[in-house]
Amino acid sequence: MNQSEFDNLLQTATERDLTDGELARLERWLAANPGDQAEWEALDHLLTTLPDTPVATNFTARVLDEVRRAETAHPALGQAWWQRLLAPQFRPVQIAAAATLAMMVIGGVGYQSHLNQSRAEMAAAVASIAEFTPVFLVDFEAIEAVAQADAIDEELWAALK
Repeated sequence: MNQSEFDNLLQTATERDLTDGELARLERWLAANPGDQAEWEALDHLLTTLPDTPVATNFTARVLDEVRRAETAHPALGQAWWQRLLAPQFRPVQIAAAATLAMMVIGGVGYQSHLNQSRAEMAAAVASIAEFTPVFLVDFEAIEAVAQADAIDEELWAALK
């Protein structure tokens, strides 16, 4: 056994009782190392002088409640997230999600019918304009020529007034 194993045994001794094998190894080490013997005796003295911690009368009930709370907070690892959402504890969330989905479907259907109606109205308007188009296109060349004409001569315009 070396120094680090001795330190590990000291740490273990502060957390729990040593097993028979660990205790035998510790005694052999202490017999060979008197400096560590003094350290062990000091630790043993400190541990025996510690007062017992009072335990609450409802300690067991509190521990069991904490275990139940931890189990409900962390469901089984194999359970998918959507399966956890179907649990009874999420019933208000489920109702809100169903209502939201229904509103979205109704809104989508309403919007789609509005678009269809708008398209029908637009098609009717285009059809009515198409009936008048030949009349408008008769003067198209004259209108095009005006758009391409030179700028107005201001002196001539003033003289004509």
